[in-house]
Amino acid sequence: MRNLFLLLLFLLVNSNSNAQTVFFVSKISISERNLLSFYSSLEVDNSQVYFNANDYRLYAFDKKTGKENWQFYLANKSNSAPIIYKQTVIVNEHVSEYNDKSTQLNSKTGFAIQTLKIDEILTAPLFKDSIMYCTGLYKGGAILAYNLKKNEVLWSRFIAHGSTVQPYYLKDKIIANAEGDKWFELDYNGKLIDASFKFKSEPSNRLTHNQQKISENYFNNDDNVVIKYMNDKTILLSGSELIFINNKNQVSRKLDLNKTLKLTNASNGYNNFKSILKVGDNVLWIFYQNRLMIYSLKNNGIVKTIDLTKWKPHRLVADKNDLWLISRNDGQLYGIHIN
Repeated sequence: MRNLFLLLLFLLVNSNSNAQTVFFVSKISISERNLLSFYSSLEVDNSQVYFNANDYRLYAFDKKTGKENWQFYLANKSNSAPIIYKQTVIVNEHVSEYNDKSTQLNSKTGFAIQTLKIDEILTAPLFKDSIMYCTGLYKGGAILAYNLKKNEVLWSRFIAHGSTVQPYYLKDKIIANAEGDKWFELDYNGKLIDASFKFKSEPSNRLTHNQQKISENYFNNDDNVVIKYMNDKTILLSGSELIFINNKNQVSRKLDLNKTLKLTNASNGYNNFKSILKVGDNVLWIFYQNRLMIYSLKNNGIVKTIDLTKWKPHRLVADKNDLWLISRNDGQLYGIHIN
Protein backbone atom coordinates (compact mmCIF):
# COMPACT_ATOMS: atom_id res chain seq x y z
CA MET A 1 0.00 0.00 0.00
CA ARG A 2 2.84 2.38 0.93
CA ASN A 3 4.61 1.70 -2.38
CA LEU A 4 1.38 2.39 -4.26
CA PHE A 5 0.97 5.68 -2.41
CA LEU A 6 4.55 6.73 -3.26
CA LEU A 7 4.01 5.83 -6.92
CA LEU A 8 0.84 7.94 -7.10
CA LEU A 9 2.60 10.83 -5.38
CA PHE A 10 5.49 10.62 -7.85
CA LEU A 11 3.11 10.66 -10.81
CA LEU A 12 1.23 13.63 -9.40
CA VAL A 13 4.37 15.68 -8.81
CA ASN A 14 5.87 14.87 -12.20
CA SER A 15 2.73 14.98 -14.37
CA ASN A 16 3.03 18.70 -15.02
CA SER A 17 6.72 18.60 -15.97
CA ASN A 18 6.14 15.61 -18.26
CA ALA A 19 3.44 17.57 -20.08
CA GLN A 20 5.93 20.06 -21.52
CA THR A 21 9.29 19.95 -23.26
CA VAL A 22 11.40 23.04 -23.97
CA PHE A 23 12.91 22.76 -27.46
CA PHE A 24 13.99 26.36 -28.10
CA VAL A 25 15.38 29.31 -26.13
CA SER A 26 16.50 32.57 -27.75
CA LYS A 27 19.83 34.00 -26.66
CA ILE A 28 19.36 37.74 -26.98
CA SER A 29 21.41 40.15 -24.89
CA ILE A 30 18.89 42.11 -22.80
CA SER A 31 20.08 44.19 -19.84
CA GLU A 32 18.33 44.10 -16.46
CA ARG A 33 17.64 47.81 -16.88
CA ASN A 34 15.74 47.17 -20.11
CA LEU A 35 13.67 44.47 -18.41
CA LEU A 36 12.23 47.09 -16.04
CA SER A 37 10.27 48.54 -18.95
CA PHE A 38 8.85 45.47 -20.63
CA TYR A 39 7.13 45.37 -24.02
CA SER A 40 7.41 42.42 -26.34
CA SER A 41 5.33 40.43 -28.83
CA LEU A 42 5.44 37.55 -31.29
CA GLU A 43 3.71 35.92 -34.24
CA VAL A 44 4.23 32.76 -36.29
CA ASP A 45 3.70 31.64 -39.86
CA ASN A 46 4.28 28.24 -41.48
CA SER A 47 8.07 28.31 -41.15
CA GLN A 48 9.18 31.11 -38.84
CA VAL A 49 8.45 32.73 -35.49
CA TYR A 50 8.78 36.53 -35.38
CA PHE A 51 9.88 38.02 -32.09
CA ASN A 52 9.71 41.77 -31.39
CA ALA A 53 12.09 41.55 -28.45
CA ASN A 54 12.65 43.88 -25.55
CA ASP A 55 15.89 45.11 -27.21
CA TYR A 56 13.92 47.03 -29.91
CA ARG A 57 14.64 44.47 -32.65
CA LEU A 58 12.53 42.07 -34.68
CA TYR A 59 13.98 38.56 -34.96
CA ALA A 60 12.94 35.78 -37.34
CA PHE A 61 13.74 32.24 -36.15
CA ASP A 62 13.28 29.01 -38.08
CA LYS A 63 10.65 27.00 -36.20
CA LYS A 64 12.24 23.62 -36.94
CA THR A 65 15.95 24.32 -36.46
CA GLY A 66 15.85 27.34 -34.13
CA LYS A 67 18.27 29.16 -36.43
CA GLU A 68 18.11 32.96 -36.46
CA ASN A 69 17.38 33.79 -40.09
CA TRP A 70 17.52 37.58 -39.77
CA GLN A 71 16.96 40.56 -37.51
CA PHE A 72 15.71 44.08 -38.17
CA TYR A 73 16.21 47.12 -35.93
CA LEU A 74 12.84 48.78 -35.28
CA ALA A 75 13.95 51.26 -32.59
CA ASN A 76 10.71 50.06 -31.04
CA LYS A 77 9.32 47.38 -28.75
CA SER A 78 5.63 46.64 -28.59
CA ASN A 79 2.98 44.36 -27.12
CA SER A 80 1.22 44.43 -30.50
CA ALA A 81 2.28 41.47 -32.61
CA PRO A 82 3.87 41.81 -36.07
CA ILE A 83 1.32 41.41 -38.86
CA ILE A 84 1.80 38.52 -41.29
CA TYR A 85 0.69 39.01 -44.90
CA LYS A 86 1.64 36.33 -47.44
CA GLN A 87 5.47 36.35 -47.64
CA THR A 88 5.80 39.65 -45.77
CA VAL A 89 5.71 41.05 -42.24
CA ILE A 90 4.26 44.47 -41.41
CA VAL A 91 5.80 46.16 -38.36
CA ASN A 92 5.78 49.47 -36.55
CA GLU A 93 9.12 51.28 -36.85
CA HIS A 94 9.97 54.17 -34.52
CA VAL A 95 11.47 57.24 -36.20
CA SER A 96 11.39 60.02 -33.59
CA GLU A 97 9.49 61.12 -30.48
CA TYR A 98 6.40 62.07 -32.49
CA ASN A 99 6.89 60.04 -35.62
CA ASP A 100 6.44 56.30 -36.34
CA LYS A 101 6.02 54.45 -39.60
CA SER A 102 4.59 51.13 -40.78
CA THR A 103 7.17 49.12 -42.68
CA GLN A 104 6.59 46.02 -44.81
CA LEU A 105 9.45 43.50 -44.74
CA ASN A 106 10.25 40.48 -46.85
CA SER A 107 9.66 37.60 -44.41
CA LYS A 108 12.44 35.44 -45.92
CA THR A 109 15.22 38.04 -45.97
CA GLY A 110 14.16 40.71 -43.48
CA PHE A 111 14.77 43.42 -46.09
CA ALA A 112 12.39 46.40 -46.20
CA ILE A 113 10.03 46.32 -49.18
CA GLN A 114 8.19 49.58 -48.66
CA THR A 115 7.09 52.18 -46.12
CA LEU A 116 3.32 52.41 -45.90
CA LYS A 117 1.44 55.70 -45.77
CA ILE A 118 0.10 54.77 -42.32
CA ASP A 119 2.01 55.85 -39.23
CA GLU A 120 0.87 52.84 -37.20
CA ILE A 121 -1.66 50.01 -37.57
CA LEU A 122 -3.59 49.79 -34.31
CA THR A 123 -5.91 46.77 -34.66
CA ALA A 124 -5.83 43.37 -36.35
CA PRO A 125 -6.43 43.92 -40.10
CA LEU A 126 -8.44 41.98 -42.66
CA PHE A 127 -6.83 41.11 -46.00
CA LYS A 128 -8.71 40.61 -49.27
CA ASP A 129 -6.19 39.87 -52.02
CA SER A 130 -3.80 42.85 -51.92
CA ILE A 131 -6.22 45.11 -50.01
CA MET A 132 -5.76 45.57 -46.27
CA TYR A 133 -8.65 46.87 -44.17
CA CYS A 134 -7.49 48.27 -40.86
CA THR A 135 -7.59 51.10 -38.36
CA GLY A 136 -4.57 53.17 -37.53
CA LEU A 137 -2.83 56.48 -37.15
CA TYR A 138 -3.66 58.12 -40.46
CA LYS A 139 -4.92 61.70 -40.59
CA GLY A 140 -5.60 61.69 -36.86
CA GLY A 141 -7.03 58.17 -36.58
CA ALA A 142 -9.02 56.39 -39.28
CA ILE A 143 -10.50 53.22 -40.64
CA LEU A 144 -9.20 52.65 -44.13
CA ALA A 145 -8.63 50.36 -47.08
CA TYR A 146 -5.02 50.10 -48.21
CA ASN A 147 -3.75 48.72 -51.50
CA LEU A 148 -0.45 47.04 -50.58
CA LYS A 149 0.42 46.32 -54.20
CA LYS A 150 0.22 50.00 -55.19
CA ASN A 151 1.20 51.29 -51.72
CA GLU A 152 -1.70 53.72 -51.49
CA VAL A 153 -4.81 54.45 -49.42
CA LEU A 154 -7.99 53.62 -51.36
CA TRP A 155 -10.34 55.30 -48.90
CA SER A 156 -10.42 56.37 -45.27
CA ARG A 157 -12.87 57.65 -42.66
CA PHE A 158 -11.89 59.67 -39.63
CA ILE A 159 -12.79 57.91 -36.35
CA ALA A 160 -10.28 59.52 -33.94
CA HIS A 161 -9.76 57.31 -30.84
CA GLY A 162 -12.11 54.73 -32.33
CA SER A 163 -9.06 53.62 -34.30
CA THR A 164 -7.82 51.70 -31.24
CA VAL A 165 -11.00 49.55 -31.13
CA GLN A 166 -11.17 46.35 -33.18
CA PRO A 167 -13.80 46.61 -35.97
CA TYR A 168 -16.07 43.75 -37.02
CA TYR A 169 -15.28 42.60 -40.55
CA LEU A 170 -18.42 40.82 -41.71
CA LYS A 171 -19.24 39.23 -45.05
CA ASP A 172 -20.84 42.29 -46.63
CA LYS A 173 -20.05 45.15 -44.26
CA ILE A 174 -17.78 46.57 -41.58
CA ILE A 175 -18.99 47.71 -38.18
CA ALA A 176 -16.52 50.25 -36.82
CA ASN A 177 -16.15 52.34 -33.69
CA ALA A 178 -16.12 56.12 -33.68
CA GLU A 179 -14.84 58.19 -30.78
CA GLY A 180 -17.22 58.06 -27.81
CA ASP A 181 -17.95 54.35 -28.25
CA LYS A 182 -20.36 54.94 -31.12
CA TRP A 183 -20.66 52.26 -33.78
CA PHE A 184 -21.55 52.65 -37.44
CA GLU A 185 -21.74 50.47 -40.56
CA LEU A 186 -19.98 50.89 -43.88
CA ASP A 187 -19.34 48.70 -46.89
CA TYR A 188 -15.97 47.60 -48.24
CA ASN A 189 -15.90 50.59 -50.59
CA GLY A 190 -15.99 52.93 -47.61
CA LYS A 191 -19.59 54.00 -48.19
CA LEU A 192 -21.76 54.52 -45.11
CA ILE A 193 -24.60 52.02 -44.73
CA ASP A 194 -25.87 53.21 -41.36
CA ALA A 195 -24.56 56.23 -39.46
CA SER A 196 -27.27 56.20 -36.80
CA PHE A 197 -24.96 54.66 -34.17
CA LYS A 198 -27.65 52.09 -33.38
CA PHE A 199 -25.08 49.91 -31.59
CA LYS A 200 -24.19 52.71 -29.16
CA SER A 201 -23.76 51.44 -25.62
CA GLU A 202 -21.90 52.27 -22.45
CA PRO A 203 -19.29 51.32 -21.46
CA SER A 204 -18.66 48.80 -24.25
CA ASN A 205 -20.32 47.02 -27.13
CA ARG A 206 -19.65 43.52 -28.48
CA LEU A 207 -21.37 41.21 -30.94
CA THR A 208 -21.83 37.44 -30.99
CA HIS A 209 -20.94 35.07 -33.83
CA ASN A 210 -24.38 35.71 -35.36
CA GLN A 211 -24.28 39.49 -34.85
CA GLN A 212 -26.37 39.72 -31.71
CA LYS A 213 -25.47 42.19 -29.01
CA ILE A 214 -23.77 40.57 -26.01
CA SER A 215 -25.25 41.58 -22.68
CA GLU A 216 -23.04 43.88 -20.63
CA ASN A 217 -23.78 41.58 -17.67
CA TYR A 218 -21.21 39.16 -19.10
CA PHE A 219 -18.32 41.62 -18.97
CA ASN A 220 -17.67 41.54 -15.20
CA ASN A 221 -16.27 45.10 -15.23
CA ASP A 222 -13.33 43.66 -17.17
CA ASP A 223 -11.61 45.97 -19.68
CA ASN A 224 -9.70 43.05 -21.17
CA VAL A 225 -12.39 40.59 -22.25
CA VAL A 226 -11.19 37.97 -24.76
CA ILE A 227 -13.75 36.99 -27.43
CA LYS A 228 -13.48 34.08 -29.87
CA TYR A 229 -15.98 32.81 -32.40
CA MET A 230 -17.04 29.41 -33.64
CA ASN A 231 -19.75 28.64 -36.20
CA ASP A 232 -22.38 27.99 -33.56
CA LYS A 233 -21.09 29.76 -30.45
CA THR A 234 -19.27 32.75 -29.01
CA ILE A 235 -16.69 32.18 -26.28
CA LEU A 236 -15.80 34.86 -23.72
CA LEU A 237 -12.99 34.93 -21.22
CA SER A 238 -14.31 37.64 -18.94
CA GLY A 239 -12.87 38.22 -15.48
CA SER A 240 -12.30 34.70 -14.21
CA GLU A 241 -15.24 33.25 -16.16
CA LEU A 242 -15.24 31.21 -19.34
CA ILE A 243 -18.65 31.84 -20.94
CA PHE A 244 -20.27 30.08 -23.91
CA ILE A 245 -23.09 31.86 -25.79
CA ASN A 246 -25.25 29.85 -28.21
CA ASN A 247 -27.20 30.74 -31.36
CA LYS A 248 -30.11 32.02 -29.26
CA ASN A 249 -27.81 34.53 -27.54
CA GLN A 250 -28.10 32.57 -24.31
CA VAL A 251 -25.38 31.34 -21.99
CA SER A 252 -25.12 27.60 -22.57
CA ARG A 253 -22.23 27.08 -20.15
CA LYS A 254 -20.23 29.11 -17.66
CA LEU A 255 -17.09 28.07 -15.82
CA ASP A 256 -15.34 30.00 -13.02
CA LEU A 257 -11.65 29.34 -13.62
CA ASN A 258 -10.59 30.53 -10.16
CA LYS A 259 -12.79 27.88 -8.57
CA THR A 260 -11.80 25.23 -11.11
CA LEU A 261 -8.10 25.84 -10.52
CA LYS A 262 -8.60 26.42 -6.78
CA LEU A 263 -6.56 29.61 -7.01
CA THR A 264 -6.10 32.07 -4.17
CA ASN A 265 -4.52 35.51 -4.20
CA ALA A 266 -1.51 34.05 -2.46
CA SER A 267 -1.01 31.16 -4.87
CA ASN A 268 -2.00 32.28 -8.34
CA GLY A 269 1.06 34.44 -9.15
CA TYR A 270 -1.15 37.14 -10.69
CA ASN A 271 -0.71 37.78 -14.42
CA ASN A 272 -2.85 40.41 -16.16
CA PHE A 273 -2.36 38.73 -19.54
CA LYS A 274 -4.94 36.12 -20.53
CA SER A 275 -5.92 34.60 -23.84
CA ILE A 276 -7.85 31.93 -25.70
CA LEU A 277 -4.87 30.66 -27.68
CA LYS A 278 -6.46 27.99 -29.82
CA VAL A 279 -10.00 27.29 -30.99
CA GLY A 280 -10.40 23.89 -32.66
CA ASP A 281 -13.36 21.70 -33.51
CA ASN A 282 -13.03 19.78 -30.25
CA VAL A 283 -10.61 21.70 -28.08
CA LEU A 284 -9.72 25.11 -26.65
CA TRP A 285 -6.35 26.22 -25.30
CA ILE A 286 -6.87 28.83 -22.61
CA PHE A 287 -4.21 30.82 -20.78
CA TYR A 288 -5.27 32.29 -17.45
CA GLN A 289 -3.26 33.18 -14.34
CA ASN A 290 -0.12 31.47 -15.66
CA ARG A 291 -1.99 28.22 -16.37
CA LEU A 292 -2.47 26.66 -19.76
CA MET A 293 -5.78 24.79 -19.75
CA ILE A 294 -6.88 22.31 -22.39
CA TYR A 295 -10.68 22.43 -22.59
CA SER A 296 -12.57 19.60 -24.29
CA LEU A 297 -15.70 20.81 -26.07
CA LYS A 298 -16.86 17.21 -26.35
CA ASN A 299 -16.59 16.60 -22.61
CA ASN A 300 -17.50 20.17 -21.61
CA GLY A 301 -14.61 20.50 -19.22
CA ILE A 302 -10.91 21.05 -18.65
CA VAL A 303 -8.97 17.85 -19.29
CA LYS A 304 -5.43 19.10 -18.65
CA THR A 305 -3.82 21.99 -16.78
CA ILE A 306 -0.16 22.98 -17.13
CA ASP A 307 1.42 25.46 -14.73
CA LEU A 308 3.66 27.93 -16.58
CA THR A 309 4.29 30.19 -13.57
CA LYS A 310 8.05 29.64 -13.57
CA TRP A 311 8.31 31.41 -16.94
CA LYS A 312 6.17 34.41 -15.94
CA PRO A 313 4.62 34.47 -19.44
CA HIS A 314 4.15 37.87 -21.06
CA ARG A 315 2.73 36.75 -24.41
CA LEU A 316 2.00 33.32 -25.91
CA VAL A 317 1.06 31.90 -29.29
CA ALA A 318 -0.20 28.36 -29.92
CA ASP A 319 1.19 26.59 -32.99
CA LYS A 320 -0.20 23.06 -33.40
CA ASN A 321 1.02 21.27 -30.24
CA ASP A 322 3.67 23.87 -29.49
CA LEU A 323 3.64 27.02 -27.41
CA TRP A 324 5.81 30.03 -28.20
CA LEU A 325 6.22 32.01 -25.03
CA ILE A 326 7.93 35.27 -24.02
CA SER A 327 9.20 35.13 -20.45
CA ARG A 328 9.32 38.15 -18.17
CA ASN A 329 12.15 36.51 -16.24
CA ASP A 330 14.76 37.19 -18.89
CA GLY A 331 12.91 38.66 -21.88
CA GLN A 332 13.68 35.56 -23.98
CA LEU A 333 11.50 33.59 -26.38
CA TYR A 334 10.84 29.93 -25.51
CA GLY A 335 9.48 27.13 -27.67
CA ILE A 336 7.60 24.56 -25.58
CA HIS A 337 6.12 21.33 -26.87
CA ILE A 338 2.91 20.24 -25.15
CA ASN A 339 3.03 16.45 -24.91
